[in-house]
Amino acid sequence: MNKSIRFRTFTTAAVIALSALGLVSAPAAQAATPGTSTCRVIEAPRTAEGYGDGRVCDGNITGTVHDTRADGRCPYVRIFFTVDGWWDSPWAGGNGKAVNFSGYHAGEYTGAEMRYISC
Repeated sequence: MNKSIRFRTFTTAAVIALSALGLVSAPAAQAATPGTSTCRVIEAPRTAEGYGDGRVCDGNITGTVHDTRADGRCPYVRIFFTVDGWWDSPWAGGNGKAVNFSGYHAGEYTGAEMRYISC
């Protein structure tokens, strides 16, 4: 018998025997699902004092709040969640100023509004 045929016969017999014993198995198919990140855009309505924008992704909050008027009021964004109420951004103070913000909240985002403090 030719060496090539003997090797293929041996290999085939070995695979059949090991498969019967459960020692060789085909790799399990794995679903190729990309990250299932859930992102929501923060939609805070613009007010006379300023505006804010950002997003919430799996509880991670990022965005910017802008002060648009020199009126002694410093705007901030209040972001509402299904669990434990809300999260407040830092406030921006001074006409034309903007403040970046970031944070975390475990609840699901439900909405946002602009608020202000006197500063």
